[in-house]
Amino acid sequence: MSAEVVSRATPAAVPLAALLGEDWDRAVRAADGTAIAELRPIVPEAAAPLDETSPLIETLCAWRNDNADRFLDPSRVTLQSTRQWLLALTGSPDRLLFVVHNADSRPVAQYGLRRLSADVVELDNGILGVRGEHPDLFYRIQLRILGLCRDRLGFAEARARVLADNIPALFLHKRCGLKRLEALNIQGPNGRDVVLLGVRLTDVNTD
Repeated sequence: MSAEVVSRATPAAVPLAALLGEDWDRAVRAADGTAIAELRPIVPEAAAPLDETSPLIETLCAWRNDNADRFLDPSRVTLQSTRQWLLALTGSPDRLLFVVHNADSRPVAQYGLRRLSADVVELDNGILGVRGEHPDLFYRIQLRILGLCRDRLGFAEARARVLADNIPALFLHKRCGLKRLEALNIQGPNGRDVVLLGVRLTDVNTD
């Protein structure tokens, strides 16, 4: 599996939200089939009316700052910059953001996708924002997302860039079948190393 992406996505590409459509199972299920959470994609129409007092903006801002040291850009964010980020992300045809809600409709996690080419998607902006839920929640979320990437969005390969000292993220990706493709030495914040991982989606068992 090559680490090089040759054919880039173009502005004319069908938006990921349109490819996803409406008629799909939003449930995140445990190994026994029990629904433990629900994926809710954030579409531009839902993001546009939000202001800095919105509970969603406040939640996303807090999650990002609480996990800043695990991102390639560790800068702290504000309510204003979080709103602008969400508007830009939802306005891009090559990006998609899910907010995951538990059975009480409480937001507990976020997970994003970025199209690198017609065949390759990058796993992006993943945060488990609330602890104490199902012990395998984030693992089951990622498996569900990988299944959607393959079955609904038509991607053949998924990739992720992770700080080399972010052991929980590396372990999660390994559990989901991603393998190390390349070490990007001293390319992270403050000279930290970055690891590029990837997997052919046909190799992922999403059951």
